[in-house]
Amino acid sequence: MGKAAWLLQLIREHVRLLEAKVEELGADQLVEDAFLLYAVLHALQVASQALIGLAAHVAAEAGLGVPERYAALPELLAGALGEGEATTLRRIIGFRNIAVHGYVSVSRQLVRGILAERRFRDLEELALRVVEWARGVDP
Repeated sequence: MGKAAWLLQLIREHVRLLEAKVEELGADQLVEDAFLLYAVLHALQVASQALIGLAAHVAAEAGLGVPERYAALPELLAGALGEGEATTLRRIIGFRNIAVHGYVSVSRQLVRGILAERRFRDLEELALRVVEWARGVDP
């Protein structure tokens, strides 16, 4: 399995895990219980990091360059992503940065919204879009 396929699988696994837990327990219970909140944050962080890694890998493989900062990825992949998708990727990168550098500063309300509105599905949708685009690129 290549790197892109492995990262896509990792994202899918974490999205499925989140989907199952939201269905089983609901967003409120997942964010109100400290242990469950940390589990959710970890799943979101891993899936976000995998998406960032996938995007960086695809950009490098396509000859678009290697970003000095994650925030540069949406611009590097401008040909692959629509404006809405680029905005979503920027938000995911920002969330990942907050989750990695300070769990205590992550808003429970923000996480509740991500879960209740199933916005974590954006991780898989963006990953699939990037992989689909990469398949059509001949570096």
